[in-house]
Amino acid sequence: MKLSIGIVGLPNVGKSLLFKILTKQEVNIANYPFCTINPNVGVVPAKDEHLKKVAAMMGSKQILPAVFEFMDIAGLVRGAHQGAGLGNQFLAQIREVDAIIHLVRIFQDSEIVHFEGKIEPLADFEAVENELKMKDEQSKEKINLLSLKPQLVVLNGQENETPLQLTEALKKINRHYLFWDLKNEFGEKNLQKIFSAFKNLLDLITFYTANENEARSWFVKKGTLAPQAAGVVHTDFENKFIKAEVISWQKLVDAGSWHNAKQKGWLRLEGREYVVQDSDVIVIKHG
Repeated sequence: MKLSIGIVGLPNVGKSLLFKILTKQEVNIANYPFCTINPNVGVVPAKDEHLKKVAAMMGSKQILPAVFEFMDIAGLVRGAHQGAGLGNQFLAQIREVDAIIHLVRIFQDSEIVHFEGKIEPLADFEAVENELKMKDEQSKEKINLLSLKPQLVVLNGQENETPLQLTEALKKINRHYLFWDLKNEFGEKNLQKIFSAFKNLLDLITFYTANENEARSWFVKKGTLAPQAAGVVHTDFENKFIKAEVISWQKLVDAGSWHNAKQKGWLRLEGREYVVQDSDVIVIKHG
């Protein structure tokens, strides 16, 4: 299950810098609007300490974490829904993603131009929100609406630079947000906050598969049944699913190995109606 996250916002707010930090890819970053026309795309493994421990218990040679795909989408401007600033092209790119990082500039720096000449974080936030809503109103199909995609607001700057009206507005509409001074903070902690936020926003859990060759983590929606989870591992496994041996990652670590867990009677045999739980380690039996 590949999860695609689009980075959106007004021009020149730091989208390409955020993309570079997230993906560790070199991209064109410049002090002028519309530096990015075609979206940059990068795949980022979701770091997972549980997966490493599962791999150690199973003697796996390779560790393959689940991934997030990030898309650096060019800046939107007022009137984008009517085509301003290549807006139709950029809005169409947003429609392809599962979720959105809405990057809002709160930092004050006279050397970095604001494309409208003044920094008004609340007005900037509302401008992008309105473009998404107005594009939805134009759409004949009322599914996959831009304004209803799960969204995390990243406020680019120091917390003390944030206008109170902006945080109050975000709380009022129950929008998740976090502060990240992109120019000065490159910490792993912020990356983990991004990953955790999207797991929550997209209602995801992680399960693991492992053998002597490889240990892998996978994302599925909460409430996913075992056959559907098996289908994420390999499309044939869903229809050919027979049963699954299941243990929580912690129980596996406590046992010291899969063999020990089996000897202790800690492995559960689950059928087609089993609802996969967060951090399950699963061996799928299929026809």
